[in-house]
Amino acid sequence: MIKRRKKGYFVVCEGLDGAGKTTIINGFLAKKDEHLEDYVYSKGLKSKTWIGKLSAKKPKAFLFLLDLAYTTQRYVKPSLRKDKVVLQDRYDVSVKSYVPREDKWYNRLTAYLVKPFLLKPDLLIYFDVKQKERLRRLEKTRDNKYHAYLLKNPEVINIRRKEYAKHYFAREGPKAIIDTDNKSIDDVVKEFERVLMKYK
Repeated sequence: MIKRRKKGYFVVCEGLDGAGKTTIINGFLAKKDEHLEDYVYSKGLKSKTWIGKLSAKKPKAFLFLLDLAYTTQRYVKPSLRKDKVVLQDRYDVSVKSYVPREDKWYNRLTAYLVKPFLLKPDLLIYFDVKQKERLRRLEKTRDNKYHAYLLKNPEVINIRRKEYAKHYFAREGPKAIIDTDNKSIDDVVKEFERVLMKYK
């Protein structure tokens, strides 16, 4: 039921907290290049929409899924119809990998109901980093409640990492892994750009 678009290009960037995906996307978009007007940034979870703000206050899997469905229909699809390249910062895998909450019956029902409103990525990019570096990065943002939780429960990171891997390898179509460990932001931005150009 997930349909492909006739226009535009939908790039989904996934990865656990601390992998650097948002930093790299922003670094890419900050480059002074006239072609960047063809690119559009889309925040996946906790968007600035009314439902995104609600999910930020009440972080529930079903609210995240509804937020994705709403932003996809309201902003992503119109951008694709204008032949834009949408850089999606987190999508359904971020919710599906959030174990064990996604196993709840109501979350599975919500996932089933919103599936027709989501889109299949033209390209999936998974950002990864080694555990030691991830924890170092999360330490800098420990004022974030979830980051503080991960620092106290690093085993959760390994569980979610395995779930991400499962979804990544099960996904059909163009996909790539970008390792941000021990690399400068500029170097990873260049790698990100190479991946985009390779598949676009």
